[in-house]
Amino acid sequence: MTKRSVDFKLVVNAQKDVKNFGALYQKYYKPIFIYVFKKIQSEDISADITSKVFLNAMTSIQKYRDMGYPFSSWLYKIASNEVNKHFRESNKTQVVEINEKDAITVMQEIDVNENEIDFKKLTACLCELKPHYASIIEMRFFDELSFNEIGEILGIKGNNAKIRLYRAVDQLKKIYKD
Repeated sequence: MTKRSVDFKLVVNAQKDVKNFGALYQKYYKPIFIYVFKKIQSEDISADITSKVFLNAMTSIQKYRDMGYPFSSWLYKIASNEVNKHFRESNKTQVVEINEKDAITVMQEIDVNENEIDFKKLTACLCELKPHYASIIEMRFFDELSFNEIGEILGIKGNNAKIRLYRAVDQLKKIYKD
């Protein structure tokens, strides 16, 4: 039997009556907005995209199946698709925002001494990575998603997400050291 997500009851209530979707909206609006804003860097556009995410989720709630992953991972997947759609349609490139805490965490992963941290170089190296590698590093270290959540977003198992992350970190390490 599959383990139920913590939001199982909220989702079932929303599936029974879409009027109950508000509880999920209230719980997840802020984290989804922050996720989108980190990528878009515009409050207005982020708010529009976040609204699309929740409209899409609300109209598709009947299709959602609880597989034991957090409900939020389904929302992050929708958000990721909406952000990618925005960049495709606007012909803009994605911005990666790195705060000091996140940079230190990533730098420790690639074995760089804390005294040698170079934010500009890290940002440049992240931009050199293949988009799917940069995305998985961002989800894990910047958005602090679990491997299961990342797996759900990418449509893979949590263990495969972990393997992909290690490959991405390996690539980042090579680029950074060169």
